[in-house]
Amino acid sequence: MSPLWQYFLLNVAIGTIAGGVTNAIAVWMLFHPYEKRFGFHGAIPKNKARLAKSIGKTVGERLLTPKDLLDELHRAGFRETLDRKLGEFIQHALEVERGSLRDLLPASVIGEVETALAGLGPVVGERVSVYATTPAYELRVREALAKLRSELGARPVSDVLTEARRRDLAAQAATLATQVLEEARQAEQRSMGARLGDAVLRLAGEERTKAFIERTVADALGRAGTRTWGELIDTIGEGVVMQWVLEASRSPKVQQLVADGTATAATALLDRPIGRPARFLADDAAARLGATAGPALWEWLERQLPQIVEQLDIPGMVERKVLGFSTARIEEIIRAVTQKELTMIVNLGYVLGAVIGVLSFVGTQLLNN
Repeated sequence: MSPLWQYFLLNVAIGTIAGGVTNAIAVWMLFHPYEKRFGFHGAIPKNKARLAKSIGKTVGERLLTPKDLLDELHRAGFRETLDRKLGEFIQHALEVERGSLRDLLPASVIGEVETALAGLGPVVGERVSVYATTPAYELRVREALAKLRSELGARPVSDVLTEARRRDLAAQAATLATQVLEEARQAEQRSMGARLGDAVLRLAGEERTKAFIERTVADALGRAGTRTWGELIDTIGEGVVMQWVLEASRSPKVQQLVADGTATAATALLDRPIGRPARFLADDAAARLGATAGPALWEWLERQLPQIVEQLDIPGMVERKVLGFSTARIEEIIRAVTQKELTMIVNLGYVLGAVIGVLSFVGTQLLNN
């Protein structure tokens, strides 16, 4: 081979190696060294914080805007899926037979519910007792008595107080009266009424006293049964009836009855089967609710989505996520997307180096000639 061709090949080889190696080093220095060494620091590791902030800003302000999210939800068929799932949920909620809450809820939850309900009775009883002392309650009692007088004034008492009811009321009144006498007898500060009750119980005995009161009340109710409600109220006096109602409402006994009744009702509610809720509704209620709820929920989502996106710091979230990646992981992500182009840059360096070697040889020959 002539020296001329040797010189030509040498120029091309040097240019090719120089161009390729230079570009390869440039690509390598995009990521390396990960930490600063001898004054050198990879471009991406050095600017990792700026890169993370730029990516977060781009994603938050240009890629995940409320309009973009809504458009994507529309394109993805999300609304149709939402309507279908909501309809299925409503259909299942209304049409399936269900047992009691005690059967449906976990045992741990039932325990907490029972604890909460146990404290509900005393609270309700106390509030009812407090309300019974207010002027508003007195007005309600007065209005109720007036309404009773207008609606039942001409009706015989016997229409309501049947013989069986009279016996039951007499028995309850006798039991309550003996309890009151016993409580008065055991009171620490014994009044004249307490001493009188003590004497009655000692002379007659509790059972005989109870039987006497029961007969007396039954006779009184029997005589009252021959009158109308209006005549009975006039005989007793509306003011007296009202005073009886107020005193009874404010008594500890009624407060306890309200508390016990509330606790019993709450417990019964836990044990009562729910059944099929749709039985209380029209036949097509589930379908109509599903057709109405879907558009309403979608409209609500469209109104709320911009506010939700504004409250989410998407740029900050993306920035923190990128900063959490190691430099090796960032290099892996970038190379997974751009490896073909990076390889092309290196290969292009070899090609351009070869071209420069040829041009250098031609230029040298022209100058020598």
